[in-house]
Amino acid sequence: MRGFRSFLLLLVVAGGLGAYLYFVESKRDPADADKKEKVFAVEADKIDELVVKSESGDRTTLKKTGTDWQLVEPVATPSDGAAVSGLTSNLSTLELQRVIDENPQDLGEYGLKEPRLEVAFKSGGKEQRLLIGRKTPAATDLYAKLGDAPRVFLIPGFVDTTFNKTTFDLRDKTVLKVNRDSVDTLVITSGKRTLQFAKADGEWKLTAPIKARADFTTVDGLVGKLNTLQAKSIVESAALAEYGLDKPGTTVQLGSGSSQATLLIGKAGEEGAVYAKDQSRPLVVTIDSTLLADLEKDTGTFRQTDLFDGRAFNATRLEVTRNGQAAVFEKTRTKNKDGQDEDKWKQSAPTAR
Repeated sequence: MRGFRSFLLLLVVAGGLGAYLYFVESKRDPADADKKEKVFAVEADKIDELVVKSESGDRTTLKKTGTDWQLVEPVATPSDGAAVSGLTSNLSTLELQRVIDENPQDLGEYGLKEPRLEVAFKSGGKEQRLLIGRKTPAATDLYAKLGDAPRVFLIPGFVDTTFNKTTFDLRDKTVLKVNRDSVDTLVITSGKRTLQFAKADGEWKLTAPIKARADFTTVDGLVGKLNTLQAKSIVESAALAEYGLDKPGTTVQLGSGSSQATLLIGKAGEEGAVYAKDQSRPLVVTIDSTLLADLEKDTGTFRQTDLFDGRAFNATRLEVTRNGQAAVFEKTRTKNKDGQDEDKWKQSAPTAR
C-alpha cells in the first residue's frame, strides 16, 4: 500500500512538472536564454562627452558638437571619427558576460584596484564610468566594474583594443585636407625632376617635362593615396631642419581650382617611415615611406602605354591601308528581329559588304 501511495505521489509531481513545462517553458522565447544584461542603458548617438584613460596612462577628453567629435584635452584637435564611433557603439552594446563577485574584498585580485583602462562618458548630463582590469586566465574576457558600484563582472575580451585608446589613436591623423574628386592638378618635385599633371574632361595628362597622355589608374591612384594619407606618429618639435623639412627632398602639390595643398617630405624617420608635413600647418609627422617610393617612380610609369585613345566600345570607323589599298569598316546601329538596337560592322570600301 505504501508503494502505491509513493507511486501516486510521483505521478502528481510528474504531472505538475509537465504542466509547468507546457504552460511556462513552452511559451518562453528560445532567444531569451542567450540574452545578456547590458552594462549601460544608453544609445550611442546620445553620448556627448568621453574621457578615456589608456593602459599607457594617456588621458583624453572628447566632446561632441552637433554630430562632430573634437578632442579638447590634452590637445584641441579634430578626432578620428572611426575610433570614436567604435567607443560609443561598443559602450551602448556592451554585454555583461557573468558576475564574478557582488562585494569583492580585494579589487587587486582582478586588476581593478588600479584599473588598466577607464572609460567615462556623459549622456543627458549623467556621467557613468567603466573600469577595466586584467584579462581572465584564458584571456577570453576582462574583469570590469562600474565606478559607483562594487560588483565585479566579466566583459568580452575583444573590446580591449576598442577601449585601450591613446590620445594619438583618438585624434584625426589625416595629413592633407583635400577633396579627391575636385583635384585637377598634381606636381611632384623630387631632386632635380619635376612632373606636372593636369586633369581635364575626366582624363589625366602629363604636361611636364613632356606633354603626353598619362596612365589614369596610376595617377588617380596616387591622388587617392595622398587624399587618405595618415600620420604614423606626430613629432612634438617643430625644428624643420632637424627633419630635413627646411629643404625637403620631395614636394607634392595638389591643386583644386584656385586652392592648393602642399606636402613636404624630408629625412627618413623610424623604420619604414619618413618625416613630412602639410606646408600650411606647423605639425611635423611621420608617414609610410612606401609613398615616397611611389612618388619617385620613373616618368614612364605615369605615361599611358596604349597606342590609341580609342576604345572598342566607342569606335565607329576603322581604316586599314596596305600597299596603297584602303579597307574601310564602319559600325552602324540597326534593329534586330526582336526590334532591339544592335551594333554591326560593315565594310564600306573598297566594296560595300
